[in-house]
Order: sequence, then structure tokens, then C-alpha cells
Amino acid sequence: MNRVVASRFLALRRSVMRQPQRNGSHGHEIVNPGPPCTFDLMPIPHQSYQQVHGELNAKFNTMLAVGFTSFVLSFAYAVYEDVFSFEAMRAPKFYRERK
Repeated sequence: MNRVVASRFLALRRSVMRQPQRNGSHGHEIVNPGPPCTFDLMPIPHQSYQQVHGELNAKFNTMLAVGFTSFVLSFAYAVYEDVFSFEAMRAPKFYRERK
């Protein structure tokens, strides 16, 4: 009886302790990236750099101003609504100053 239990235990142990089988090239297939990149594929500028830079800079500065303004307004509203509860984070007042 002990031999049967021991052999079953060893068989179970072998099946549990067995490492998973590794597949050699699973997920590592060669990928064809296409033809090599050349200077023929580079875009050719059709406008002056100064003009394009000025237009893009104006657009990005507008986005920055709108974002900063919305942040300031939302932060001011949060302080007004006492979202951060500054009063609760402060040290307790002197007992004579309490109401």
C-alpha cells in the first residue's frame, strides 16, 4: 500500500514540477520592414521656415495660454469651494482664538 501511495505521489510531483515546454521561435518571426528609406522620400519645404515657424508658434502659444487660464480658473474655483480643506490641515489655533 505504501509503495502505491509513494509511486502516485512521485508521479504527481513529477507532473507538477515539470517546467513548461518552450517553443524555439514563437513570436520571433522575421519581419520585412520594406524598402530602405532614402532622401527621395524626404518632404520638400514649400514655404519659408520663418513663416511656418511663426504660424505654428502662434497656435502653440494660444494653446498654452488657454491651458494655463483654464488651470488657474479651476484651481481658484477649487480653493473657493474649499476642496483642499486648508483649515483641516493647519495646526490647531490657540484656545483663546477659537470660536
